[in-house]
Amino acid sequence: MTVTLNILEIGARGDGIAEEDGKRYFVPFTLPGEIVEAEPRDRRGEGIVADLVEVLAPSRHREPAPCKHFIACGGCALQHWRADVYTGWKIELISRALAQRGVAAPVFEPALAGLPQERRRADFVVRRQGRRALAGFHERASPNVVDLEMCSVVTPRLAALLPHLRAVLVGILPDGGSADVIANDTDAGLDVLVRPHKRFVLSLEANQALVAFAESADLARLSWGDRATAEPIVTRRQPRLVFGDASLEPPPGAFLQATRRAEGAMRDAVASWLEGAKRVADLFAGIGTLTLGRPWRTTLHESDKPSIAAVEAAGRRLGGGRLTAVQRDLFRRPVMAAELDAFDAAVLDPPRAGAAAQAVELGLSKVPRIVYGSCDPGSFARDARTLLDGGYRLERLLPVDQFLWSPHVELIALFARAPLRSSRT
Repeated sequence: MTVTLNILEIGARGDGIAEEDGKRYFVPFTLPGEIVEAEPRDRRGEGIVADLVEVLAPSRHREPAPCKHFIACGGCALQHWRADVYTGWKIELISRALAQRGVAAPVFEPALAGLPQERRRADFVVRRQGRRALAGFHERASPNVVDLEMCSVVTPRLAALLPHLRAVLVGILPDGGSADVIANDTDAGLDVLVRPHKRFVLSLEANQALVAFAESADLARLSWGDRATAEPIVTRRQPRLVFGDASLEPPPGAFLQATRRAEGAMRDAVASWLEGAKRVADLFAGIGTLTLGRPWRTTLHESDKPSIAAVEAAGRRLGGGRLTAVQRDLFRRPVMAAELDAFDAAVLDPPRAGAAAQAVELGLSKVPRIVYGSCDPGSFARDARTLLDGGYRLERLLPVDQFLWSPHVELIALFARAPLRSSRT
């Protein structure tokens, strides 16, 4: 039985939210102000998930989706929303999270809005079904694979990889078998890691087919297996990332900022906000994206062994003792306040869970400036509250949309203990 609903707002997952007869409904692909017909499907938390049947009264902010796979593909949730209103909603997600923690925020910097065809990292999935292979993303809330003919968010070079993946993996994966394909569009070309869901030994013929695939798709490097034990199949050009005057060779499947434009904006913010710093602690550093190639001396802390090895190699090439890499799990062993006091500034870019334990130590420290990159407004607001309670002020905040048409929003922010000596930009 269907219900007629008035959509009130968009929730944090990108679904429209409605209230009817004391019940809360979550309806994907709807917009605030719309009247829709929906069919209740199952419960989620304190509400009911409903499938959209028909939009009876559309919003004036509704637009045609640019991708033919929208709705079926789980990669995007909000292609139907006018760009300026959609960007405003993402900014509001940050404002709400801060308000819930009682964090007074400055006027935000103008948001860096996402653009089509600029995402340079993709986690594709490939599944063999008989004599064909499907390559793309999962359907929304489903293990099924959408066989993409196009993609409006990834770079053209990544989108062009899909037919090559189908052609080679249909002859390598067992029938019904699947693999994740982590593809990074680096400065030297595509770096591809194929990670089968069930391990098996590659035959000589399979290895030869993969080498031919790397040639035909003009890959920089092709690897096979898990990130920790990736086996290079062929390296035609060493994948490379350039950060200022530093050059880094990333490990297979490395985490990159999703777009070059966002990476540049975040690096510029760090350089401007930490002007004059001589010693910087980079916490949850990954491959050092936010701090490498700057004039200061950097000590990077990261738990991932391949990332640490890549940073150490970059430091040797750079010389001058400017980079020190430390393998350390900051969730279990945060850098203590007494250690942090030796630095002019700290930079942290933790995963979605945030940095609760590390924020406590930062709050106890005397570090003059902290730059916090976040991929989750909720965990950021929690940690910001800790820093404010420790005597910091939230001085600057730049919203960043690297995941176009998704409910995901990121940010980078500056906290300070004393008035900034550098000029404001």
